[in-house]
Amino acid sequence: MTQPLMPLFPRGSPGAGLLALRLGVLAGMLACNPVAGLPLPPPVSGFLTGIAALGLVLGLFTSWIARLAGACALLGLIQAMPDARAIALAAQGLSVVALALLGPGAYSMDALFFGRRIVRIDE
Repeated sequence: MTQPLMPLFPRGSPGAGLLALRLGVLAGMLACNPVAGLPLPPPVSGFLTGIAALGLVLGLFTSWIARLAGACALLGLIQAMPDARAIALAAQGLSVVALALLGPGAYSMDALFFGRRIVRIDE
């Protein structure tokens, strides 16, 4: 079995870059609020946005939150197509795809819970 080219939870500057990407997706998500375009009552959409924002800040279940945020951005993009907001939602969608593919990085709760482990086998 071979190791992947890039570690699952990179440290150093790649990890800091993934943290910055998470914060950028968070800022774009709060600015564009792709959940607001869905047919949900405002308290529910606000709650979902808050949960997703908290998950992105902490780096908890990042890939799943990024996939859901990407789906919301796509639905918002379809609804706002002739509007200028569509460009911002498209950029948000690309950032979310990058985050879903790259993962959360070492500075996240995912790395703490699901990161690499040292397995010692005593003989």
